[in-house]
Amino acid sequence: MPTVSWRTDNGVTQLILNRPEKLNALDWETARRFRSAVARVAREDSSVVVLRGEGRAFCAGGDLGFIADCRRRPQAALARRMRAFYGSFLSIRELPQVTIARVQGAAVGAGLCLALACDLRVVSKDARLGFNFVRLGLNPGMAAWPLARGLFGEARARELLLSGRFFTGRQLRQWGAAGAAAGPRALDQAVSRLVLELRGLSKPALALLKGEMRLEEPLTRCLAFEAAGQARCLRGPDILEGLSAVRQRRAPRFCR
Repeated sequence: MPTVSWRTDNGVTQLILNRPEKLNALDWETARRFRSAVARVAREDSSVVVLRGEGRAFCAGGDLGFIADCRRRPQAALARRMRAFYGSFLSIRELPQVTIARVQGAAVGAGLCLALACDLRVVSKDARLGFNFVRLGLNPGMAAWPLARGLFGEARARELLLSGRFFTGRQLRQWGAAGAAAGPRALDQAVSRLVLELRGLSKPALALLKGEMRLEEPLTRCLAFEAAGQARCLRGPDILEGLSAVRQRRAPRFCR
């Protein structure tokens, strides 16, 4: 089965991450297929796109094998690779349809950024969310800072990114960054209610509004800075400790 798939039914497109055995972690193959799927979905006769992850998690962030492989690349080439990696997933922001992230289980690091890159979010109340980049020894990537600042406000965005702490779907809703939060069994019903509301609206009007919303989003400079920073961190020693800590399910012990 491909790592990314899509289907359209009754004016609604489902865009699906298909790596449930890896908690839908993001790697280079998934990035390539995601960009291709988004290009196809943009031409679909639909007004709403629901982004979802198969299995028990929305997306566990960057695949650890992908991160380890990145360490073997020269720093300059790695910065270009990371910039392309971000762009593949952030291409969802260019869709003319309204996008909804259906978030269950884990959505951390790049996975949380992917959810925030959608127009709207419906989350499970017990979802485990977090910008855990610094806990891996990495600076944040994939537009984490501008996305977080835009949705949470500067003070909370700073707190969440600098601490790397985890929070719940219920908190995301309380902070105004999710349109709805529901229990795990009611999540699909909550998504369906929002989809039903959006399907009755004008597709051209929504597409134009989305274009206007993007006018004041200076992501390009931020993404270049992130890519260069992550390339530097990935070539440094802290990432090794960060990866070991994740695999051993313990707190990292970085050199002081």
